[in-house]
Amino acid sequence: MVKTSFFNQVIGILLLGFVLFAFTPSNKINRFVFNVDYEKKVQVGDDVSFLFRVGDNVQRVKVYSDNKSLGTAMVESNKAVFRFLFSYPGVKQLKFVGISARHDTVNVSYGQIVVSGKTFDNNVTILERNNTGRNNKLSASIDDNLSRDRMLPSYQYSDNFTTSFKFLPTPNEDPILGTNQNVYTTAIGHPTADEARNFILDISQDAQYLSQKYQVPASIIIAMSALESGYGFSRNAIYANNFLGIKQWWGNPSNAYQLKGQPDENQGKVGILRITDIGQYIYDEENRPDNWYKRFNSRRDCMTFLVEEIFMHKTGQWKRDYSDIPKFYRGQLAAGVEKYSAAYTFAYSIGEKGYSHKGGKYYADRVMKLVDKYNLIAYD
Repeated sequence: MVKTSFFNQVIGILLLGFVLFAFTPSNKINRFVFNVDYEKKVQVGDDVSFLFRVGDNVQRVKVYSDNKSLGTAMVESNKAVFRFLFSYPGVKQLKFVGISARHDTVNVSYGQIVVSGKTFDNNVTILERNNTGRNNKLSASIDDNLSRDRMLPSYQYSDNFTTSFKFLPTPNEDPILGTNQNVYTTAIGHPTADEARNFILDISQDAQYLSQKYQVPASIIIAMSALESGYGFSRNAIYANNFLGIKQWWGNPSNAYQLKGQPDENQGKVGILRITDIGQYIYDEENRPDNWYKRFNSRRDCMTFLVEEIFMHKTGQWKRDYSDIPKFYRGQLAAGVEKYSAAYTFAYSIGEKGYSHKGGKYYADRVMKLVDKYNLIAYD
């Protein structure tokens, strides 16, 4: 009888403890919580803050507008803040995706925001593409289940021509299918043969102007622009108006674009965060010096920088002095060397001096292949 009474008391205490535990307030957030607060009506140019409170299973939050990725916010203490500046008016359909530490989609939420006002100019368009960079610790990650059919944002050139492209994914965009070399591929479906020819024609006038002003081969300027930019359809060309692969070492977010996912060209010094299942590298982009590229206002500005600062070393902005190469080129022409041979020597010399990390012959052969294909010597 005593044993039975004691046993009943123990059971009662355990039940009471369970009830108290179940109904006692806890500071630990429910792992399935996924809330977001933001202003539902804003003006063009407003700095919109998306405030997230999420469960322990969410490591970062991805934000989409009309199926276009706006970026990623990292979670700290179950909270995240994502800031964005909309430069176009309209009713935006929003999607918020919670991602776990294992890169799994664990929460999805939807919303809507009404953006009123007038479209901003191109400078703000550039800002919209990049305004979230350092504050949100953005990555270019893409949802695994969206990466195959998502729409990329449209980008506006300096002449107000707006277009939209898709690219094959890099490993940090899609750890399943992405490859590091995809960072260099052109937009899917581009360029067509007509687009390539039109690119040559479009830049030829500026190239000839610079050629005549500084006595450098227009054929090489045109061929380099086509080669380095994929006839204007590379990521650098579209996102930064950089048609010539001109780097900005150690970066400067105010006037540079970071080409994330790029293979290591810095002698193995770039940290590797993870190796994907197909053997591709996800690099530590936070303090990386070797994949920042100068941002230009226009294609003409980019070509002018190539000639004035790289070829001519006009103000010393470029770290290497190539000015002896144009001098040698002019000397060759004065001595009666045919234009084609002088152009080849020019391309070989800039490649050998460091413009291409693969050396002079490799670079000259690739450049002159385009000179031959489009008879670019006719522009010299």
